[in-house]
Amino acid sequence: MAPERGPASPPVPVSRRTVAVPFAAGWAGRAPLTWSQQYYLAELDAARPHGRSLAITRLYPLRAGVREEEATAALRELVERYESLRSRVTRTTPPGQQVHRHGSLWVTAHDLAAPAAAHEVHAAAEAVLADLARVPFDVAEEWPLRAALIGVGGQPRFLALAFSHVAVDAFALLPVGAFLTDRCAQADPVARTAPGSAAEGLQPRELAGAEASETASRTARRALRHAERALRRMPAAPAGTGPSGAGERFRFLRRRSAALDLAVGAVAARTGESPASVLTAAVLATDAARTGERYGAVQLISANRLRPETVGAVVPCSQPVLCCVDTRDASFAELVRRTASASLRAYAAGPCPPAALAELRATIEKERGVRLDGSPTLNYRPRATSLPVREAGAEELRRAAADAETAWVDSAMLWQSAHYLSADVDESGVRLLLQVDTDVRTPRWAERWLADLEDLLRAAATDATATRTPARPG
Repeated sequence: MAPERGPASPPVPVSRRTVAVPFAAGWAGRAPLTWSQQYYLAELDAARPHGRSLAITRLYPLRAGVREEEATAALRELVERYESLRSRVTRTTPPGQQVHRHGSLWVTAHDLAAPAAAHEVHAAAEAVLADLARVPFDVAEEWPLRAALIGVGGQPRFLALAFSHVAVDAFALLPVGAFLTDRCAQADPVARTAPGSAAEGLQPRELAGAEASETASRTARRALRHAERALRRMPAAPAGTGPSGAGERFRFLRRRSAALDLAVGAVAARTGESPASVLTAAVLATDAARTGERYGAVQLISANRLRPETVGAVVPCSQPVLCCVDTRDASFAELVRRTASASLRAYAAGPCPPAALAELRATIEKERGVRLDGSPTLNYRPRATSLPVREAGAEELRRAAADAETAWVDSAMLWQSAHYLSADVDESGVRLLLQVDTDVRTPRWAERWLADLEDLLRAAATDATATRTPARPG
């Protein structure tokens, strides 16, 4: 795997102007927030004091010859079609949302002086995209979408979009990407395979209405029963180290490793389970080795996109679900199988109304006399292509070990978790990003935790009887 390229410096000078894109849509009015929107609003409010935007960004290369008027017309139609992109949060009790019929989306148009090489234009577009996401969204006062066009000599080359997580999740951008590629974009930059029809799905108010039905209430009660079993078994939250007192409280450690890619695929091939189950089991085993607890628990980010009415919806449908697994007396291969079964049960139980889940957790914390939190969390994000699943020998793993990179980076995302692991996975490999709260975990802990995770997977790839890796000191 080739090393990642550093960012190119954007060319100068760059002129900038603002373009108004008025819209006039159909339904308008007040509506409740969906369960998923409630979850993301709480995360956004927690991240705001730390200067994090929780913005999802996309950079769409435009087709040759697309004019500014065509790109802005596509944006107008996009906002008119999807209510979540023309809604603002109402800070009532409980919070809701106001869908607007009329308004204007303000688009910044950046023009580079000609001539400009392709890599220079791309670097400038990346810089503009980062700037769009830099400031946290005020979801009560602004649209949950920021847009910019980047071009040369009056000809737009890129469309940069930043979305608030209260309006969309990553899966919600599948129909957005499909729409824009139909109208003006060359391709969706992070296209994934949608598990169903791309037909238009529910609007947020319609989904919130469905969640208020008796059928959804029964589903919620089932999900809460599942969550209760997990909460009664999961380990207590770590006591923490106290305020770190130096630098950023939340730090982000990025890791990619050719040996890790091979190991995950090899264990998946041997067990017959998915790479997602393999990586989840590794998270559970790594934590269990450090805590000595019988049960391991992890929050899994679940995207409820299997129903035809949600697969094409532009509204967040993803929420964490609690997965609790008995790690006692299990080889790693057996733990992978247990994890696969437990994950399916968690996904089948589904997410809970956030307020009800918080109330349940508080009750169980009082009964158990411990503090519980959402630590750790795994957000497994597969792309359109999948990780190769095949056996790998010890010598191949040894050679691959030299092809690895670890670096402390910055991130617009910040979650309420002592450690939160994001995994972007495709045929090129697994790219990990570990968030740690340094009031709870030290940076050195994060480095050793990722090393233990990889050591365990590499051992399991060549030894079917491998168990969890002993924790390193610290």
